[in-house]
This record gives sequence, C-alpha cells and structure tokens, in this order.
Amino acid sequence: MHTPPLIEGHTMNDVRAQSLIGRVMAAASLIVLGACGGGGDVAAPPPEVQRLTIASVVVEEPATGTVYFSHDDHWHGFPTVRTGNSSRYLVHFVKQGRSPDDHDMPPRNEWFTLATRGDHSLPVVIEDPSRARWLGDRLGGTLFGDASGASRMSLRVFRGSTTVWEAPPLNFIVR
Repeated sequence: MHTPPLIEGHTMNDVRAQSLIGRVMAAASLIVLGACGGGGDVAAPPPEVQRLTIASVVVEEPATGTVYFSHDDHWHGFPTVRTGNSSRYLVHFVKQGRSPDDHDMPPRNEWFTLATRGDHSLPVVIEDPSRARWLGDRLGGTLFGDASGASRMSLRVFRGSTTVWEAPPLNFIVR
C-alpha cells in the first residue's frame, strides 16, 4: 500500500519518523542535562568549619609568669593591678576538660590561642568600669587599674556575633 504525501515531498511515515526522532532527542537532552546538574549555576556546599572546642581558659601574666586558670565554674587565682598602672595578660585555652577533683593547672603543652582563628574574637567586659579598663585582642590584653577596689571581668569567645564559649567571671583587684 502506498501512503500519499502529507506535505509535498513527505509521506506520513516521514512525518512520524521525524516526530519520533524529535522526541528521542528531547529525552536525550533531558537525560544529559540531568546528569550534568541541569546546566545552571549550583552553589558549592560551604566548606566545613572545624568547631572550636574549649574546656577552660588560662590567663597568663608574662611579666611575672603568674597564671590564673578556670576550672568548671570558678577560677584558681586572680589578677592584681596597681592604681594608675597596667598589666599585660595573654589568654590561652584548653580543649580537654579536667575531673571535678583535679585542680592542677593544665600543662602548657595543652594550651592554645586564637591566633589562627581570625574569625573569632575575645571581648572582655569589666563589671565595674570605674575600677579598671581592658584593651585587647583575640590573644590577650592589658588591664588598666583606674580606682582601688575589686571587680570582675567576663571573657567570651565569639565567632562573628555568636558566643562560642564563656568563662566564669574572673575576680581582680586594683590596689
């Protein structure tokens, strides 16, 4: 049986074959695009940020070698600064916690700083700013004694605007 031309020069079988080829090509394009991620700009997942682990903090006065360290909810030792003078302090952190009965200072080989953590900060807040001022960065700071008396300072570690860790308040004296 002869199929009459549908469009001049093309038979119904020609049109069906072209239609089938068109559908096969469309399906193949979808498969290829799907395998390639759709061809659109797909954002890469954010890099994994290593979580900062802190169990305690060590405050060191390098001029005297004196060290004060936190243990659970309290401190061992407290800084003293003279009225009108200042003292420089370095702040170190310890990853590994201690047992409640272990009140020994953490060994120096366990200390670390925020030196390589440019996205972290160490704001220190003085409870009574009429007694003293703190000027520092993420490695430590200087305590300026303004008026005799006692007060407390709070040390916190921030990543951006999020508090990552907070030490118990540290008592200090201005003499």
